[in-house]
This record gives sequence, C-alpha cells and structure tokens, in this order.
Amino acid sequence: MKLLLLLVLGLMSCWNPTHAAQQPPPHTAMASYEQVQFLRKAAFNIIVNARDDQAALKKYAQALEAILIYLDRPEVRDLAAGNIYVKFCGFNLRLDLAETYGKLKQQDKVVKTLQEINDIGWTPILLKVMKDRPGLAKMANDPRVQKILSVAAIPSQLWPSEAAYPYAATLSVEERVAGLSQFWHQVRESFVHFDNVPELDWNKVYLEYLGKVIAAGTTEEYYRVLSQLAPLLRDGHTNIYAPPELSKKLYARPPLRTAMLDNKVVIEAIYSPALKARLAVGDEVLSIDGMPVQDYAKQYILPLVSSSTEQDRQLRTYGYQLLSGDADRPITLGLRNMAGLERIEVIARSGHADIEKKEAFIFKMLPGRIAYLSLDHFESDEGVRKLEKVFPDILQAKALVLDIRKNGGGSTQFGADILSYLTRQPIPFSKSYVRSDNGYSRSDGEHIVWKVMGGKGSEAHYSRKRVFDGPVAVLTGAATFSAAEDFLVSFDTLQRGLKIGEATGGSTGQPILVYLPGGGYGRICAKRDTYPDGREFVGIGIFPDVEVRATRESLAAGEDVVLNKAVSLLNQRKQ
Repeated sequence: MKLLLLLVLGLMSCWNPTHAAQQPPPHTAMASYEQVQFLRKAAFNIIVNARDDQAALKKYAQALEAILIYLDRPEVRDLAAGNIYVKFCGFNLRLDLAETYGKLKQQDKVVKTLQEINDIGWTPILLKVMKDRPGLAKMANDPRVQKILSVAAIPSQLWPSEAAYPYAATLSVEERVAGLSQFWHQVRESFVHFDNVPELDWNKVYLEYLGKVIAAGTTEEYYRVLSQLAPLLRDGHTNIYAPPELSKKLYARPPLRTAMLDNKVVIEAIYSPALKARLAVGDEVLSIDGMPVQDYAKQYILPLVSSSTEQDRQLRTYGYQLLSGDADRPITLGLRNMAGLERIEVIARSGHADIEKKEAFIFKMLPGRIAYLSLDHFESDEGVRKLEKVFPDILQAKALVLDIRKNGGGSTQFGADILSYLTRQPIPFSKSYVRSDNGYSRSDGEHIVWKVMGGKGSEAHYSRKRVFDGPVAVLTGAATFSAAEDFLVSFDTLQRGLKIGEATGGSTGQPILVYLPGGGYGRICAKRDTYPDGREFVGIGIFPDVEVRATRESLAAGEDVVLNKAVSLLNQRKQ
C-alpha cells in the first residue's frame, strides 16, 4: 500500500516509468488485475483536468506505456493466460494509449498500438470504440487502420448476432440444416459437461435430427424439433429457445405455479385474485386435458426439459413448464381439493388482467429479533441496494435469514456484494474451467484439455465499515440456481452459517449464445465450476445442512416449514 501511495504522488507530479514496471509481483490473477486498475486510474489523474494539453498527454502516454511494461512481465503474463480480466487489461490500456497518440498526432504509433490490440484478440468491439473516441475516429479512413478493422470484424462474420436472423414463418431447408449444424458443432467444440451424459453419441444425434429438421415444414415445427435437442445434454444452462414471435404459441401459461410434492402434483401458488376464487393452494392436479397428469408430463413436457439434476428436472417438468402451451388454447385441469372432492376447471393461459406481482426482495423482522430478507434474483443490484437500505436494522438483529429458494441467478458479483456485509474475510469464488482443446491440439489424437481460469479459485476483497457477524441461515431449494448457487458456494466455503431446505438445482456456468435462423437462439454451457477445493456440485446440487420439505398440508395451511425451522435453529444458537 505504501508503494502504491508513493506511485500516486509520483503520478500527480512527474511520472517515472519505472514505478509501474517495478511493482512487486502479484500473488493471484485478481491481485494483478486490481493493481493494474489502480495504476490506470492513477495515470488518468495526469490528464483529468488538463484536457488536450500536449505536455500532459505525453506524460499520460508514458504512464500507460509503463503499465504495459508491467503487464509484459513474465509472472504477470502467466497469470493473464488463465484470467480473461487480466488479459484484456492490455486491450483497454492500448485503447487509451492509441487515443492519446491520436491526440498527439503520432499516427504511426496509433497504427502500431491498434495492431497490438488485434494481436491480443480479434473483436468487433474495436470498430465501435473507434467511432466513439474522437482521437481515433479521425484515423478511421487511414488504409492501415481499415485493414486492422477488417480483421477485428471477422468474429462477427463467423458468429453473427441476433440481428442477422430475422423471424420468418417458414425457412428454407438450407437454413434449417444450417441452424442444426451451428448448434451441434458449437456443442461439440465448447460444451463442458459431456461427462454427465457419457452414453450420448453426439455424432449419431446429428444424423437423427438432420432428417427431423429437413421434414419440419414451418418455423414453429422446426423449433419444436430443436427444442428436444438440447435436453439430450442434460444441462440446465444448455437450451434452445424459439423466436419471440412464437412465444405465445409455445410458452404461454396461466398465472399459477404447480409443484411435485410426495409424488403428487399440487397447486403451490396462485397470482390472480380471480383464479383464487376458483382454485386453492394445495389442490391436487389429477389430469391435464383429460390425461393423467404424470402421463401428460412425460409425453409432452419432459422431452423439452433441459436440466442437470433430478430435482431440477422435476421442478421444470411439474412446475415451470407443466402448464405451458398455446395462449389461445385453455387448459383443462382435473383437480382434487383437500377434502377429497374432485372437479374440472378450464383455465385460460392468457388474458388474465389481475396478475399480482410478488415482491422480489422482502425484508421483515421476525419474533426473537431475527431479520429476514428474501433475495429472489441476482439479475441486477436491486437486492444489494435493498440490503444496504435495511442494513441498520439487520445490525440490530440477533440473527439473519437469507431466503434464496426462488433465486434463479443472474450475476455472481451481486451475490458476492451481499456476502461482503456478512464477513470481513475475502469472498471466495468457485474454481472454473474451460476447454482449451482445438483442431490443432487434437491433431495427434482425440482428447479434451481443461484450462483453469484464474488459478486455484479467486476471491473478492471488500472493506466494509460495518458487517453483520451474528448467526446466519440461508434457505435453499431446487429453484436455487446458477448465480444463486455461486453465492451458496461462497457462503458454504466461508462456513458462515446454516443451509436449510432442499438441494439446489445443481447448474451454473457461463453459457455462450448461438443465434439460429428464424430468430431463435441456443445456449451452451462453456464454463465448468466446482467448489474452490474441487468438490463438484453441478449435476449434483448443493445439499442443505438441515433438510426440510414442504408438504401439501403445510402449503394449504399457509405454513412455511422451512422458514420456521430456520427460526427455531437460530433461536437455539442465540441462547
């Protein structure tokens, strides 16, 4: 810290290029990243109030050049090889440097620096940045720059964006085959969980589906076929989605939620007051459209379910997807109430004008001064902001319950931000792997090679003025998924408290997108995650310390048995 303080002081007066190059070697990739970001910010102070002063620009260029010398040190290069954030520090620094050279009218250096960016990686982002930065936009017509930009545009030609595939009601045979081929090929090249389906012959699958997509007459039929392809891989982050124009035809469902409990399908939640007058939580679903519910699910729903574990498969089959279908076709439910009386209800899949929205982040103080906060997603920083707002109340509590049973994920970073208010320790992240095999590496034999991202796990460092250090319990379930499981891995590794409820969905990772003809797209899981110590949870789930399951009776009574158990255990720990 003392060295960095001296560096800042040097930047504010006269920059010595050796300051950056002589920084002590980092111990981890993220430490190196944080150091580079600090140096970059400090360098920016040279010009923050100088506008286009030539002397300041020259000092700024020298500062950036010195940081690049630091990044080129062998020990830092080795860290960057396994961490995309460190690797692309060089990309961002060179953009700043190229723009600065442009302002200094050093055109040859601009070209040289832009070429160095291409040497790091070809990315269409460079084209956008060139337009957005005046110091670079002036050189866009330089033939040397145009050649560099034509190379940077190559990835967008190889992997077109969504805009390249507009919706059409029918597709040519060539387009249908191309879509199948694109998804199939990208799975073969990038998918990281083939070991969860060792019996699957992916080459044979291609031949089987080739005839099916050729026979598909319309785009709707085409996507009905493709939607059965991804589930063969048994991965919750590997899916195929139809175009938005077909959503009402394929994905419409009434505002209620069902679940499988004790081998019975029951209504778990109802989000429409009008439907509450006809249905009740706890009603058992006996049939759908005249067919026994489990037979219906196995025939029409299960083949469309992409899932990594049995608990996630059951959740999707009998929960998320069970009532999905054509918005214009009502669904007929055979029901049995808690008293044993049976009846038929015809429920529209669309047109419900009174849908109640459930609050995603609920805070309340429970008896015994136990704070409760539900975190239903990590798709934005809304949960972090909610925690920060109620944090003074949490600090006054004797214990805390965090409810992530309905959290389907989002950004791992928001989960880490939440945890940073519960500990002073660094927040550990999962250990991650990607495939590094390619056509050349397989030229001497078939193999799949793994590359660890960021070394032996990585961690985030925070400096909160206050943290809550009392007892904590986290409520989990099969709908706890993706980034919510990343959160739980960190929480578990920190040994910060109890996990109560049911096993999580068992699926996380980074899916890559493959845009398909007709406007749909596929996701393929291309990053494999484990606990920092190597323990597997994808394809398994994270199991609770204390297992508690809701029953049909507890649902009907409005009793939250999982939360009640957490409160009971926390009260015992406080004593």
